Amino acid sequence: MYLAQDYKSAPAKEHAHHGFVRRVKTLVRCIQNVFEALPPHRDTVPSSEAISDATINIQAFVFNSFGAIDNLAWIWVNEKGLKKKNGSPIPDAYVGLRKANKLVRESFSPEFCGYLEKLDNWFENLDDFRHALAHRIPLYIPPFVISPENEPRYHGLEERKWAALVQQDFRQYENLDAEQATLGFFRPWMRHSFLENSTPIVFHVQLLADFNTIEELGEKFLIELKR
Repeated sequence: MYLAQDYKSAPAKEHAHHGFVRRVKTLVRCIQNVFEALPPHRDTVPSSEAISDATINIQAFVFNSFGAIDNLAWIWVNEKGLKKKNGSPIPDAYVGLRKANKLVRESFSPEFCGYLEKLDNWFENLDDFRHALAHRIPLYIPPFVISPENEPRYHGLEERKWAALVQQDFRQYENLDAEQATLGFFRPWMRHSFLENSTPIVFHVQLLADFNTIEELGEKFLIELKR
């Protein structure tokens, strides 16, 4: 749809063809890679390589989701020749679809503004993960989790492992480490900071929900663009 659209503005066309469309293609591939690296129903502890591959693709997904939304805003600003009330160009920082981007939002139809308002919480959640990833703590997939009833045993084994290392009893260390590993299981959760009390989310579901939202937003935006 975006490739077939007739654009008056060259920058708008570039943001559509080489921005939004390419990002959506990347999002699809990121989802495929995550589901292949860490299948949704897996509960056995995966390899560190599989976790790293999934993490890299989730991080790419978050950045490109954020970028895809901004691409839509830039399409609008360029295609509609949107400017400030005094006729000067809109500063880059003002361009976006979020509620803080009032100049852009006010230029849409009431119907599309109402739709965007319903996405405000979704925008905030996406921004939280993107800003943490870009500026603070990168997204993290715990390699395994321990059930509360097994925590004392897990920590006890950890103390015994270190004692074995101090005594250079490496065979004992390996035995204790193997026993400790049996206590862990995998859950498909991701979060960023532990100190910021970020909420862990199930990433398979979140990726699909985010993609569906971006796809729906893209479809509604194209209708708005043709008004």
